[in-house]
Amino acid sequence: MIDIHTHLWDFEAMPEAIRTYFVGKGNEQVDPKKYTAEGLLESMSQAGIEYSIVSALAYSHDLSWDNIHEINEYVRKAVAASDGKLIGFCTVDPFGGEASITMLRKCMEEEGFKGLKLHGNMQRFYPNDKRLYEIYKVMQSYHKPILFHTGGIGLKAYRDCYGQISNFDDVACDFPELPIILGHAGRLKYEELAVLLRKHTNIYADISTNFSKASEYRTKPMEKLFQTVLEWCGTSSHLLFGSDYPFYAQKQTVDNMNLMEHRTEILKDLEDNTQVFVKKFGII
Repeated sequence: MIDIHTHLWDFEAMPEAIRTYFVGKGNEQVDPKKYTAEGLLESMSQAGIEYSIVSALAYSHDLSWDNIHEINEYVRKAVAASDGKLIGFCTVDPFGGEASITMLRKCMEEEGFKGLKLHGNMQRFYPNDKRLYEIYKVMQSYHKPILFHTGGIGLKAYRDCYGQISNFDDVACDFPELPIILGHAGRLKYEELAVLLRKHTNIYADISTNFSKASEYRTKPMEKLFQTVLEWCGTSSHLLFGSDYPFYAQKQTVDNMNLMEHRTEILKDLEDNTQVFVKKFGII
């Protein structure tokens, strides 16, 4: 199994909004080890996951260049310490112009990153803002994916308007060879997601975090996601496995999937889809 959607960052540099969120989820979530390569590798072992893609998380719209470099460097070092089990996606300032392009090229060409992570809700951008198009051009030329956050976000410091998946139609139309991953599958916007998946062969979606808080409805959102995509697209081949670690535990994600009807087929499909994806784009 490959987890397409995880994060690591320096525990000491964690912003207050995220720290408060984790404190509310319990003491285990504020264990510094959880945010290290060692902690993620332990989690993977417990969940039966062989590889994880670790995305650098730009957690604010006003980060300095030094901040962004440190965020990327933390991920780079974690990957280097993982014996090949972790793969890094970098991040950049979406509005940084040529400086962002220079940083992106260095990350991709010299530092071993295999993709890019952009978070509209945290970085305050709409994906179809043409100021980002030079970044998209570069990633399309590499034929490497961009993982975007999509849908809402459960932290009040960040705004949900930037994550609406309808905005990605423009991006996919203008960059038909750019591999696009819609993180969290649009968070309940399953019909809009299905329309995009049916129209654009370069759009994929990861299934992370699509579970109910209510135990009696735990798997209902995920079941609706698969049903909607299958009904409209005829296939779920562009759905990928992801957990959003450390926001959500990898083992919890796998355990929740195992509660679903047709769980064996669904987990096998996700595993196969993700394997095909990472090989197609030279990620592993």
